[in-house]
Amino acid sequence: MSLEMFCRRPVVTISPESTVYEACGLLKDKNIGCLVAQEDGKLSGILTDRDIALKVVGDGKDPRSARVRDIMTPNPARISVDKDLHDLTTLMHALHVRRMPIVDGGGKAVGIVTLDDLIVLFADEMWEMGKTVSETFFHKAA
Repeated sequence: MSLEMFCRRPVVTISPESTVYEACGLLKDKNIGCLVAQEDGKLSGILTDRDIALKVVGDGKDPRSARVRDIMTPNPARISVDKDLHDLTTLMHALHVRRMPIVDGGGKAVGIVTLDDLIVLFADEMWEMGKTVSETFFHKAA
């Protein structure tokens, strides 16, 4: 299964030079839990709401002066859009990550997949399989 299905929503990006306060505004406005930091059109980091809670609030930093660059995860794990779902789940499991940016050949983030996205996808697949099994084995043709 292609990873392009996860690239239909626009990726919410931020500059590493932005303030954490600006990042919080984006997270709130978009109702999301992470932002992709990009420089020169290429993925350079990922910032999560947990990063903000632990590295800014937890350390008593001022979000109006703290920069995204200072608290983001630089050079995060990523996967190429031409890989498949098996490659994605294998990589996420091996690296113990809950979010994975999807990049094009030029290194630009074109999508992001979260563990929650995968749970919904697999639940839908299980429902479809259950329906097929039920129809095949438990319902007799008239």
